[in-house]
Amino acid sequence: MQDHSPSSLCTVRVVLFMTHERAADVPGDDHLPACLLPLGTASFAERTMDSCALAGVRQLDVVVSEHPEALRAILQDGAPWGIQINWHHAKESASPYTVLRGMGLGLQQHVVIGHAHQWVGSRIVRELMHSNGVALQVAGDVVWTGWFSANTALLSALGSHEDYQSLAKRARSMEGARCVIAAATEFAQNLCASDLLAAQNHALDGTQEAAIPASWLRMPWGAASPDAVIHADAHIHGPVLVGPGCVVEAGAELGPATVLSHDVFVANGARVRQSLVMANTYVGGQIALENALAQGNSIQSLKWDVRTVLSPQDAMMAPLRSKASPATPWTSQLLAALATFALLPMLWVALVLQKLLTGNTRWRSVRVVQSRVSGQDRLLLQTVRQAHSQQAADRWVGHYGALLDIAQGRRNWFGLRPRTESEWYALGRDWQELFSRTAIGLFHAPAWSEDRAGMDSEAYAAADAFMAVQSTMSGRVRILYTRLRISGR
Repeated sequence: MQDHSPSSLCTVRVVLFMTHERAADVPGDDHLPACLLPLGTASFAERTMDSCALAGVRQLDVVVSEHPEALRAILQDGAPWGIQINWHHAKESASPYTVLRGMGLGLQQHVVIGHAHQWVGSRIVRELMHSNGVALQVAGDVVWTGWFSANTALLSALGSHEDYQSLAKRARSMEGARCVIAAATEFAQNLCASDLLAAQNHALDGTQEAAIPASWLRMPWGAASPDAVIHADAHIHGPVLVGPGCVVEAGAELGPATVLSHDVFVANGARVRQSLVMANTYVGGQIALENALAQGNSIQSLKWDVRTVLSPQDAMMAPLRSKASPATPWTSQLLAALATFALLPMLWVALVLQKLLTGNTRWRSVRVVQSRVSGQDRLLLQTVRQAHSQQAADRWVGHYGALLDIAQGRRNWFGLRPRTESEWYALGRDWQELFSRTAIGLFHAPAWSEDRAGMDSEAYAAADAFMAVQSTMSGRVRILYTRLRISGR
């Protein structure tokens, strides 16, 4: 009898490759890896992490190649899944398996190999963790799922130029390995456009594990993110999934078998059936999509096997880019750099006074929230310099540190008060959406309650909201003047 306890799996290494490139017939101009394409309510990468977590994986080796920053932004450090991620970089996305030699795998160690653009259920991962095997699906043809497990003796035989196809041949010809059959609801892939669209059908019926998050709203026609806006007069025929940040106007027609990824706008009169509309896409009222993939102004018709790229000027299909994190203008950075050089002689005097009067040295570095990722609960954090206390010497040195932050692009001259994660989560959802579009600032709008012994979060939030809507420089200078006048009383 096999021991399925966690201790029996401590020597198992699970290696997940997120290097496969997006298929040529899948629309999109961002050249992101295939694992970032949507599988129902999330990306293939996130759904694969779900399976690993449910299978009991607590440590995971992730191999990336192109756009590692995009994958890190989504997976973070694995904390949302309770998994510790060890990152590895492959120079060639077509032949990434050379990195296995540098992972420090032990002799005869049991290793599970998976590919994040080919999702399998947790049962498949769990069975591969317990014994050598190859996961296949039998549906007319025998299809390799991209997952197998073996000892390091087989992996050491992989050549330095081994590609995905040659690895598939090796997996199928493994001797002494058991065959793990994946059911239709336990496997999805996106090796081509038709695979990607077919994968959505698996997620649409809700039978796949973790296919629909618990936070989503269940509807008679399917499910929708709580961040989606759907007009009551929209015509929806299930099954349909509507992702975060999506807007469906009155008179729009969706479904059946339709998935809207995040930040999709479907205008009045548009018809979308048996299709996948990917992130940041506007679908105009004259558009009828059926059996198609759409990304921005590019449409791949699977019915006719043809790609159509519409002119954005026609306002029928257009890319909608997510709002980027607030950036510090280069002019502000240059001005702050000049100010730090000009005030440098005074800094030395202030540092001596600070040490004598307060006993503190320089400033303290604090991790604060820069913004919230659109459509997600994940926060983008930034390290800024803050004063040790409200005493004059500490405050002066702290302001000098803030000038360094501006010069380094960490904050702006005018903007929000720095907030820690707990202070950010104490804000309402509307405040978070507004503040995500405004940078952290050196100068803030005065609050009606400037209690320096403790932060009045409601008063400060209202003041920061006032600053956030002041887009002109003259308005912000007036705010600064008001704050200085209040401070001088």
